[in-house]
Amino acid sequence: MKRRQIAGVFLILLLSACGTGGTDGPEKTGGTDAEQGRTHREAVRSDFDGDGYGDLVVGDGSGTVNGTDSAGYAVVLRGSSQGPALKGSQVVTQDGLGLGKAGQVGGFGSDGRSVTADLDGDGRADFVSQAGTNTVFVVWGSAEGLSGAARLAGSAPVAGDFDGDGQDDLVITGTEENSARVLLGPFSRAGAPRRTVSLDLTPSDPENPVARPSTAGDVTGDGKDDLLVTWSHIYADEAPVPRATLVYRGAADGKLVKGPRLKDDQGKDFYGETLRTGDLNKDGFADVVAGLTCESMGEPVLPDGGSRVAVLYGGPSGQSEKLKPLRITEKTAGLPVQGPFSYCTFGSGVTVGDVHGDGYADVAFSVTTGPGDASDPDDVVTTVVLLRGSADGLTVEKAQAVPGSPGGMLDTNGDRAAELLVVVGGTGYAVEDPQKPEVQVLRGGSGGVELAPMLVVKEADLDLGPEIESKRSNTFGVV
Repeated sequence: MKRRQIAGVFLILLLSACGTGGTDGPEKTGGTDAEQGRTHREAVRSDFDGDGYGDLVVGDGSGTVNGTDSAGYAVVLRGSSQGPALKGSQVVTQDGLGLGKAGQVGGFGSDGRSVTADLDGDGRADFVSQAGTNTVFVVWGSAEGLSGAARLAGSAPVAGDFDGDGQDDLVITGTEENSARVLLGPFSRAGAPRRTVSLDLTPSDPENPVARPSTAGDVTGDGKDDLLVTWSHIYADEAPVPRATLVYRGAADGKLVKGPRLKDDQGKDFYGETLRTGDLNKDGFADVVAGLTCESMGEPVLPDGGSRVAVLYGGPSGQSEKLKPLRITEKTAGLPVQGPFSYCTFGSGVTVGDVHGDGYADVAFSVTTGPGDASDPDDVVTTVVLLRGSADGLTVEKAQAVPGSPGGMLDTNGDRAAELLVVVGGTGYAVEDPQKPEVQVLRGGSGGVELAPMLVVKEADLDLGPEIESKRSNTFGVV
């Protein structure tokens, strides 16, 4: 495999894209200027080289780089009309950016701490990843792939178009408690945003004193992305435990406006370990999907009402007044997997995307059956459940079950139907795992996902170079 040096970053090319700008990519769709702008931004969000196809990013935030434990790495796989390919991989590490050497447990490229967005407005996605506790790196897209980088102070990046001008923006959490900054695009290549707006997220509820941005989406349907903020309580000196979700409405001046406290199907606070957005019923409002498998209150316990996937439908105020929130549990009729389910596992790894290519966002999550004994992973079976979006919202009709855990949804071949990314193997329970994880790319289409993978990605198949050692390779997966 051919190696090359690009803009001071020692990389192995393995790129691709899912946007506009490439002569072989998908055609632009019609619609209003706002709709076209949003379609364009969604299209380029994972297209690093602008060829019109989505680029798949895999890696391991616990990988050892140049002898530094858990420095982390990411590998970009270039998309094409046939989907992503192993040939021409691009490996990205913090050390290779030329902006400072990675520290231990930096976790560059970790799932949950990385996003993609077109921050400089050139029609190509940029890769954004937190490393350490208060540093965010932006690695710029280009015709040759990721090239050059900028360093920002902050953590927990969330991308969206919060002022509705068609340019991607970034929200990053500050060092002061309950503070964040809205960095309005376009950015310069030095990492300077067009403008910065400070955001005070201090909760008004003393029972839940910790606030943190979680995700973004246009839940109010006004053409501006809204920020979803999680309020958390701290039990027994443990990490913050989510207890409520608020909407901060997008605004033309970038000064987000505190909105409603979201409520679930029982009129209680809506929250989850993971929040995702997508328009499930194609009504122009982004909907919110939350996964809540367990809660840590000194000891892991089932949440009130049990492990679940919850859906809240968007509306002009941030929550629909017409559509009742939905709750999916192990007792929901019509699921393609039957229990008994392992303790604190139902609804893990929620992801949202349009697998069927019909304009309705779909939802995937994992369920685990068996006793859940970590000492013997063979006793448990983890399965991805794929539910369809429809004009009536999320439905269990024609649901699919696929072995593995969900890693995301991404259109890598330009047909407007997202591929389902599934991680098989790698329990995460032990450093020495006899079944190393692999990422399977399952082709999407009108009939759902094809069970035969269009590509299988194993860490051993990637030319990572001598500088990378993945001691905990059971954590390899989709970034």
